[in-house]
Amino acid sequence: MFVASILLFGSRNANADFTFGTPVNLGPVVNSDAVDWHSSITTDNLELYFASYRSDGYGDLDIWVITRELPQDPWGPPVNLGPNINSSDYEGDPCPSADGLTLYYVSDTTGLMKTTRATKSDNWGPPVALGPAINTGSADWVFPAISPDDLQLYLSEYWGLAPSGYGEADLWVSTRPDISDAWGPPQNLGPIVNSSAHERYPSISFDGQLLLFSSNRSGGFGGDDMWIARWSVEDDSWAPPVNLGPMVNTSSHDGTPSISSDGSTLYFSSTRHGGYGNSDLYQAPIYPVVDLNGDGSVDAADIHIMADYLGTDEPLCDIGPMPWGDGIVDGQDLIVLANHLSVPTPGYTVIERRISASTDDAEEALNSGYYTWNYSSDLELVHDRIDNGGEQLVGMTFRDIAIMPGEVISNAYIEFVCDEIINGTAGAYFLIWGHLTPNSEGFKPPFVISNRPQTAAKVPWEPAPWDADGQKIHTANIAPILQELIDQPGWSAGNAVEIIIGADPDKPTFTGVRCAESYDGSPSSAPLLHIEIAVP
Repeated sequence: MFVASILLFGSRNANADFTFGTPVNLGPVVNSDAVDWHSSITTDNLELYFASYRSDGYGDLDIWVITRELPQDPWGPPVNLGPNINSSDYEGDPCPSADGLTLYYVSDTTGLMKTTRATKSDNWGPPVALGPAINTGSADWVFPAISPDDLQLYLSEYWGLAPSGYGEADLWVSTRPDISDAWGPPQNLGPIVNSSAHERYPSISFDGQLLLFSSNRSGGFGGDDMWIARWSVEDDSWAPPVNLGPMVNTSSHDGTPSISSDGSTLYFSSTRHGGYGNSDLYQAPIYPVVDLNGDGSVDAADIHIMADYLGTDEPLCDIGPMPWGDGIVDGQDLIVLANHLSVPTPGYTVIERRISASTDDAEEALNSGYYTWNYSSDLELVHDRIDNGGEQLVGMTFRDIAIMPGEVISNAYIEFVCDEIINGTAGAYFLIWGHLTPNSEGFKPPFVISNRPQTAAKVPWEPAPWDADGQKIHTANIAPILQELIDQPGWSAGNAVEIIIGADPDKPTFTGVRCAESYDGSPSSAPLLHIEIAVP
């Protein structure tokens, strides 16, 4: 698959590269033979609002929505928002708030409007005008884009009707101190963002770091192109815009960009050849550039490079949690890298070590008044309401890890054997990290795990259901954790590593249990550490 890479400039010398995959038309279920454009995706990635001139609306331009049950599902057929929002005049430029409970849009007769709903299952309520600072009558403000915190409203003027502009149409922003306050007068974003051409259709990424918009400024590929600017913390302003490149821009009109909340997909509209109407809705995947050494493979060598830059702002390794990074190389970047590792190929050796003593696995209750122990017949990952009153930590020490300093780990996981299936099919979401010590001593009374220094690398794991005694389950790839452990000062081949599993604090609703055999329950079925080492 051909991809095009762009480099953004912002608060540091350079930020992470990311690439676009081939754009895909949303298809005849969504697009019509008329104009379909200006799509905006909700935070949960389950609703996509857009505007259309299709014939089965209320007249002129209407606002429509497509929905799906899960982010991986196909989009359902468009649904008109109805006469409460649409009329025989122009209603368009929809933009949902981050919580999905407010929808901003433009009405040709009443100006910038908003409608609200109590929950996402409710209908949209009566529209309300945004107030005199926005709907002044002296300028036609269009294309609203709300910031994730609901405190900045980005706008475009309609063909240079606002005062103090730089071109045919500029981008502006209105702010308010609190969501209960009225919007202030729009302020021009200035000549770094705006040009002598027109800038329209702004949108803000869900992390607030990127400003996307359409422009016919010089340096494009023809017609309107999509451009992007990154927020500069040091300068407290938007950095110079960068064209999104020829993968998503063409000689036709390409615009109205918006990005999904996880940064994985760009939605936009285009008049390019091959569509179903005058303008169609498209999507293109967004990929972080994870081949850090450029050798054509994402492998242990890349993990080694990232481990060297943990805790820094090295742009090469700043690839998470969004593809454009967040200004720091940390566990989030290791997680992204681990999720993109290539399938192991011949050229690696395998080390497997099973827990070999009663003192090498333990459970710590995180609720006062309950037990911590290392002699239990099983390991509850990581909720034990009967014995430990709820949430707990599980620690495991694996000995005689014959890896020399400087060697690189291409893949690693822990294999558990199911001991009980109680609550084993309920949703579970765990976090895995390491005890940052060059040689684990195992677990001795009072078996406290929570006060041990942690690795910067943390790997999330959403295990499959455990529904059969004896079933074998593998964790997610924990190579970043082990790489950090063997790269620390004091590590020697033959030392012991310690892995800890706990609940993910960002996933409090996941309370399913995965009950595994322990050493005391079955030494031959105790947790097994599997490691693959790259061979030069």
